[in-house]
Amino acid sequence: MGDSKVKFVYIGLALMGATMVFGVTGYMTIENSGFIDALYMTIITVSTVGYGEVIPLSHAGKLFTVVLIILGTGTLAYTASQFIDYVVAGELRNMFGRKKMESKIDALNDHYILCGFGRMGRIIAQILSENNLPFVIIDPEPRQSETSENQYLFVTGDATHENVQIKAGVLRAKGLITVVDQDVNNLYITLTAKGLCKDLYVVSKCAQEEAYSKLMWAGADKIVSPYTIGGQSIAQSIIKPHVTDFMDMAMGNTGYQIMVEEITIKEGSPVDGAALIDSNIRKHGIIIVAIKKKNDAFIYNPGSDELLLAGDTLIALGRKEDFESLENFLERG
Repeated sequence: MGDSKVKFVYIGLALMGATMVFGVTGYMTIENSGFIDALYMTIITVSTVGYGEVIPLSHAGKLFTVVLIILGTGTLAYTASQFIDYVVAGELRNMFGRKKMESKIDALNDHYILCGFGRMGRIIAQILSENNLPFVIIDPEPRQSETSENQYLFVTGDATHENVQIKAGVLRAKGLITVVDQDVNNLYITLTAKGLCKDLYVVSKCAQEEAYSKLMWAGADKIVSPYTIGGQSIAQSIIKPHVTDFMDMAMGNTGYQIMVEEITIKEGSPVDGAALIDSNIRKHGIIIVAIKKKNDAFIYNPGSDELLLAGDTLIALGRKEDFESLENFLERG
């Protein structure tokens, strides 16, 4: 819709240009005037400003002027109407688009809020989208074309402000991820979010080591240093290249379909209270690497007699289709 309206504006501008060329050429040919005088006469004729003639007009020149007035005013009116239509339609489209997006955000529950849409934010948004997790982006200047193309929901504004986080649904959100450039802004965003909703799970980026303790004090539940993780990953790729390759594969960074997932056992689940060997989980091709118990204790390489209880989280390894099969089994009971 927008591209077609721009096309008509360009057509109008081209017609205006053609009219100017027609007028200048006509006056120079009919009245033998110079270029400047012909251009001046064409402009005052097309614009109908009513200034006096600078060229004495013959009968042929007067008839030409009549034609130029009709042609020029018609072309000018067409161009102006197309330009106004383009501007008004664009504003209305943006207004209705904004209202529609606000309605979608207001309807969200248990979603995630992503503060910052830079290089790291775009990667996080892509992963959340691939996993069908609902989220809202907060950024002072989100890349409109990219967010629109990917149908991302976003709020334009400063994520350190309470009203901006409230617009993004922080009071109904499941978690908040803050990956803006400055640690001080990540700190303020964390403080604001925890002040509005103390039980909200907050993950924050931390670039400087000295900011870590401040983010902990602010209430961040998880603090991630991209430089530390990046450095460790590079070092491990030299020291233990095969382990690194396997971890990349498990995290979905290669073409392999194997992945690591976490499965939380819900109350009333068919595996609630069952031993691992009796749960039939392994029949779905899933390998249980560890269990995080309700009291936050980790059990690595759990035995076959390990009891699975509601609230436990299974750290599992398998293919995407295996996890889909297991999910169907757990839902059906």
